[in-house]
Amino acid sequence: MKKRLFGVLAFVLLAASVLSGCGGNNNGNANGNGASSTEGSGTEGVQSAAPDSGNAGELKPVELTWYYPLSQLQADQAKVQEEVNKIVKEKINATVKLMPVAIGDYVQKMNTVLAAGEKFDILWTGYMLKPEELVRKGAIQPMDALLDEYAPELKADVPQVMWDGLSVDGEIYGIPNQQINGSRYGFIIQKRFADKYKLDTASIKKIADIEPFLAQIKQNEPDIIPFGVFGTSFINPQSHDDKYWVVPGLDDHFYIKTDDPNYTLYRYPEEELDNFRLASKWYKEGYIYKDAATEKMNDYLTKGQIAVDFNVTLKPGVEAEVKAKNGGNEVITVPLSDWFSNGYSATTNQSISRTAPNPERAMMLLNLVNTDKELYNLLCNGIAGVHYEKTTGDYIKALPDSRYLPNMDWVFGSVFNSYLKEGQPENVWEETKKINSDSEVNPVGAFKFNSEPVNTEIANLNAVWGEYKRGLVTGTLDFEETWPVLYGKLKEAGEEKYVAEVTKQFEQFLKDKGLKK
Repeated sequence: MKKRLFGVLAFVLLAASVLSGCGGNNNGNANGNGASSTEGSGTEGVQSAAPDSGNAGELKPVELTWYYPLSQLQADQAKVQEEVNKIVKEKINATVKLMPVAIGDYVQKMNTVLAAGEKFDILWTGYMLKPEELVRKGAIQPMDALLDEYAPELKADVPQVMWDGLSVDGEIYGIPNQQINGSRYGFIIQKRFADKYKLDTASIKKIADIEPFLAQIKQNEPDIIPFGVFGTSFINPQSHDDKYWVVPGLDDHFYIKTDDPNYTLYRYPEEELDNFRLASKWYKEGYIYKDAATEKMNDYLTKGQIAVDFNVTLKPGVEAEVKAKNGGNEVITVPLSDWFSNGYSATTNQSISRTAPNPERAMMLLNLVNTDKELYNLLCNGIAGVHYEKTTGDYIKALPDSRYLPNMDWVFGSVFNSYLKEGQPENVWEETKKINSDSEVNPVGAFKFNSEPVNTEIANLNAVWGEYKRGLVTGTLDFEETWPVLYGKLKEAGEEKYVAEVTKQFEQFLKDKGLKK
C-alpha cells in the first residue's frame, strides 16, 4: 500500500492560508539592505561562549523575548516562567520573557508585531507562519554562523534534510522542533463504537469504505456525530491511492503523477474534486453535523460526541495522545496509507527576528531548550509536583486541575526530549526516528515558491476561497452547484496568472535539480 498524497480528506488547522503568500522584495536578505549578516543587530558586548561552557558569568545579562502559539493560555504561565529563568540565568546569564499567543490569533498577532518593527528575539514559525515567506519580507535572519558558533550540539543532532527544508537561497532560517517528519493518514475511531458494531477494520482500504459504519452510527446513536469535520478544519483533499504526489509549498491543489518522468503539473484533478463531492453526499446523509460550517469541532470532540475523526499523522502512540481529546474514550486507528514525506516542510520551528537585540544569546537559548531535558520539559509540562507527577521511568501524569497543561510539546523544541505520557510506548521516540528515516520522500518536496510576482492574485484567490471553503469542506454547499460558480470567480481573481507563475518556477526548479532537461 503506497498511498502518498498528503492526506485524503486531511484535516489540518484552518489558520494556514489556502494559498501561500508573502510580501517584500528583499531578495531573501534578512535585513532588507542587501546584506545577510547579523551586523548592526545591537549585540555589542556579547562574547562568544557556548551555553554549557562555564562562561555564563562572563556574559552580559540580557532579557530575551519569545513568541509562540498555544491552544489555550495557561493560568500558571508566570510561575513556570520563573522556574525557566532560574535555569536560563545559570546557564547563559539571560532571562526570557515568554509570550504565548492563542493559536487562533497567532498569525494576526505576529503580522502586527512584525509590521510594527517591534524588537524581540525568537518567534515560532511553521505551517501557519512559513519561514520562507518571512524571509522574503525581511522579517527573520539567517542562522548559519550562529548555529556554528553557539549551537554546535543542536546542529549536529538535526538531520541534514531538515536543515535543507529550512534553507532559503542557501541559508538556514529556522531551527526544527524535531518530531514525526512523515505522514500516514487514516481514521481515528472511538473503540466503544467499533466494538459495538463489530467494525471490520481490515476491510477499510479507502475513505469511502467507512460509510456503512457512519450509517450505523447515524441510525443508532442520536447523540453522536458520525464524522468529525467542521468549518474550523481545512480540507487537504488529495486522493486516489498511488496516483499523485502533491506539490508542497503552494495551495494544495497542484499535483504530479506518480512515476511521471516529465513531472507534469495537474491542477484540480477529478480525484481531488471527488472528495468535495463525498463531503456533500455525507452532509446530505447526516453523517456530518448540520451546523459544522460554523461550529467548533473541539466543543463536541472533548465530550466524546464524534465517532470518527480523520488524521494525517497516525504516529506511534497517537492513541494515548488523542484519548483525552475524545472525552477520555479509548480510540483505535485505521491507517489508509504507508508513511510518506515531503522531505522537511518546516511544519514547526523557531526563527530569530531581524530586530532581535540579542541573536547570539537567542541561539544559546534555543540550543539549551533542545539539549537540556529539564528545561524543555519544564516548558512542556510545568513544574514537577505542582503540575504533574513522575510515575515510573520517564513517564509522567498530569495532576488533577493542573494550571499548566499546554499539551503542545512540538511548539517548544525536539519532542525526542519529552517525558512519556500514559499509554505511549516506551520506544515511541526510537520508532518515530525510524519512520523519519524510512518514509518515502516526495521527489519534488524541496520546491519552494516565491510568490512575490503574484501577491495580488494570491490575495484575491484567498478571498474567493474564503467565501466557499467552509461550505465545501463540510459539504454544507452542494458541490455540483457551487464549483462552476467558484471556479469562475477564481479565474476572475487571477487563477490563470497564478498557475502560469507556479508553472514557470516549477519548471526552473526541475531543471536546477536535474530532474528535467
